[in-house]
Amino acid sequence: MMYLKCSCRRAFMAAILATALRLSLSALSSEDEVFMPNQPDAVPTFLIIGTAKGGTTDLFEQLTSETVNLDPNRPDPPLPHKPKKEAGLLSRGGIDASKMLPQRLQYIEYLRLLRHPCGNATKGTFQECIVTNATKQFTLDATPTYFFSAVAPLYLRELSSLSKIVMMIREPVERAEVLYRHYVLAEGRWPDQSIDDLATDFFKAIKTEKGVVPVLQRAANCSFGDVFCLANSWRDISGLSLMDSLENKLFAAGMYRYALAVWRYHYFRPGRVLVVDSHAYFERRADVMETVIRFLYGRPMLPSERKHAASGEVWRKVVIPSLPKLTLSPPVRQQLSEFYEQHVMRGMFKMLSDMRDEGAWLVGFDGEPWRRCPGFMEFNAAAKPKPSLVASEVMEAAARRF
Repeated sequence: MMYLKCSCRRAFMAAILATALRLSLSALSSEDEVFMPNQPDAVPTFLIIGTAKGGTTDLFEQLTSETVNLDPNRPDPPLPHKPKKEAGLLSRGGIDASKMLPQRLQYIEYLRLLRHPCGNATKGTFQECIVTNATKQFTLDATPTYFFSAVAPLYLRELSSLSKIVMMIREPVERAEVLYRHYVLAEGRWPDQSIDDLATDFFKAIKTEKGVVPVLQRAANCSFGDVFCLANSWRDISGLSLMDSLENKLFAAGMYRYALAVWRYHYFRPGRVLVVDSHAYFERRADVMETVIRFLYGRPMLPSERKHAASGEVWRKVVIPSLPKLTLSPPVRQQLSEFYEQHVMRGMFKMLSDMRDEGAWLVGFDGEPWRRCPGFMEFNAAAKPKPSLVASEVMEAAARRF
């Protein structure tokens, strides 16, 4: 009888654990419940990428500010004091991937740029340092250039398959306008050229430069769910002479759907990528930061984090003045909108929906300026409800009963 009782108990526990496992696997598609702890060999721990003028600098400041990073109530390892925002090593040309392996020169260089606690370890002490110190401090790299690099996800895969990625996306026409304004007012570029001039030259280059039209057409013809085709398309686009000039990159880098596919195909893993709608971030930063903190650290926001996120203006958010030189004219704006409609908007919500099903976290994309995009209603209607009891809670409840 005792044996039968124990057998029943083990069978019941097995059923409970099996249920918990099914819940945990199904939770991979629920961005609000999944947390995967960071590992010592995740280098960097966190990577912020996305469009320029999409909020990457502000998010970097939110995470590294002393107000929150040195909060005595913070349960997480700290980020380095004043880390370098844009290490940029993964998008450099001419990197030998074999030298990005642990303990090779470029790997150590990257650790130093990230202020990693083992950045100054010797070859003889490196392994011991990783084992004993790597989890005592988080590392952070943040730059828009990685998003549009066809090689950065490949280099990062050589370093780590466990880094958490935060990607920020802004409506492409608005992004081009704001970025142009930054270059003109902050860096003094193009004093005699309006944004209309640059856009007109961009479309002229598409028509006249050899090979551009067929490459773009092949990209546009990829089916919305064919990640391999989309990723290869961005590789081909990145190799065009069209991309050699900053003027053309100002507009070409707005083709998010292709650039996103490269990261999705080569690097993304369930539970380790968060895609942020920049517009939602700008308009309700504290609420969006709640999801960011939960994604990065697996916990609710601290009071200091919420207060910091809710205070003041968003860093580097630019409101465009109504000056003709800095603002697109209606005909050119329409031409750009049609270009991005073909190369971004038509398949973007299909891409986001598929990523969500694969375990990506997403926040925003539920209002303007996305409402008119194909698939908007279906994407938001299909958002999965939060499970009422996650796997860990099921197992804890079962353990308490025995």
